[in-house]
Amino acid sequence: MELPQQPSQVHLTARNLRGIAHPLRVQILTSLRTEGPATATTVARRLDLNTGATSYHLRQLAEYGFITEAPSQGGRRERWWQAAHANTVAPDSEALDGSEGLGIAYLQALGRVWSDALTAAIEATPSLTPEWHDAQDFGDYALALTPADAKELTAEIHALLRRRTAAAADAPQDAARVTFQFQLFPTSEDRHVTQRTDME
Repeated sequence: MELPQQPSQVHLTARNLRGIAHPLRVQILTSLRTEGPATATTVARRLDLNTGATSYHLRQLAEYGFITEAPSQGGRRERWWQAAHANTVAPDSEALDGSEGLGIAYLQALGRVWSDALTAAIEATPSLTPEWHDAQDFGDYALALTPADAKELTAEIHALLRRRTAAAADAPQDAARVTFQFQLFPTSEDRHVTQRTDME
């Protein structure tokens, strides 16, 4: 199985957040990363979007460096696009605190895209082979962690996933692309413990 190959990461800043803080752009970028290069028409078909709107969002993603033009495929004179990076690093505190709220808008867009992907996976569960039905997993854990513990756990998970990503180039023919989602955040019951004292 051939998997897309891109440089590792793009860090979000106050500037480039302008290009990605939109649900459709997050969705389009995710599609290019997971399903490979495509034209605006192909992306629109993949995501059931309007071709004109898709072209506009692709241009915006390109302007802010999230995607680049890809070599034309099939000999046709079409504009092909590919993701410029394999993944996106979440906004840092400075970007999240920006007056325009783009950091939060991006995270909200990401949450919607992830939620839609999870819902689609649940709906597709009855059609899975027995092997993939057993391999698929939905779960969560309730933990009690300090900020340092939480940061360490997240780093361990990322390190494990990076090792798996590096091995993807040698994946067997019967391998399938999978999505691994995880979120770590304070629960509502203890959220007051984690809030900054300078917030109004």
